[in-house]
This record gives sequence, C-alpha cells and structure tokens, in this order.
Amino acid sequence: MTEQTQLPKFDDGNWVKVARLAVAASVVLSGVTVAILLMAEPPDQCPSWHLKNAHSTSLWEDVVMLTAPLNIFCCFIAVRWNWFARRAIESMDRQGGMLFGHMTPPAIPVTHIMVHMCVVMSLLSQWPLFLLVTQCTVR
Repeated sequence: MTEQTQLPKFDDGNWVKVARLAVAASVVLSGVTVAILLMAEPPDQCPSWHLKNAHSTSLWEDVVMLTAPLNIFCCFIAVRWNWFARRAIESMDRQGGMLFGHMTPPAIPVTHIMVHMCVVMSLLSQWPLFLLVTQCTVR
C-alpha cells in the first residue's frame, strides 16, 4: 500500500491570523485612499493631489508605485501562506540554511519572518494615506 504523506501546515497559529488581519486592513485602507483621491476635491494644500514639496510628488504616484505592489505581494503571502512557507524553506535548504545571502538562525521559523513581513509591508503601504492626512488636511 502507498502511504499518503500529509504536507505540513504552517498557518495554524494566531500570529498568522494577525498577519492576515493586517493585510486585510491594509487593503481596506488603500481602498479608502483611492476613493478619497477619486471622489474628493483636492484641497488647496495639495493641488491636483500633488504635495507641496520640492518634487511636487503626486499621491497617485505613491499609490501606484508603493501601495499597490506591497498590497499585492502581501495578499499573495496571506492567501498562499503554506505554499510560500514551503518555498521559503526549500530555498533555505538549497542554499545551505541561508536566506537572502545571510545565515538564518534556526531558532527563527520562516512563518515568524512572514508575519513580520506582512505587518511591516502593510504599514509601509499606508504611506500615501499618511501623507494625505498630514499634508493635505486643513491646518
């Protein structure tokens, strides 16, 4: 008889739920940012949704170049958690325990790193919303 091997599950912990919640909140807040940029009239502090800085940075540019890619990558990790964890472990095994060119201590599980990645990238993706609130609101 052939034994069926069960692949290990990496998404059982509460920290995985925290990471997925952070990603979901990031997607919702990003949607709010896009809705504001589409539907609201730009204030005098941000004409045409451009910041009044040396480069006249567009908030749309920040959303497209920062928020969208980070949210897409975080959603991929959150939805395909087990697949991503297995690939990261396989990659570490092929590199002899090295992740991103540095020795990874065995005491730090891959899922721990993934949780931190999701939370930090979810926070970082909200930079345009932070700028919108701090630079474009009436003072």
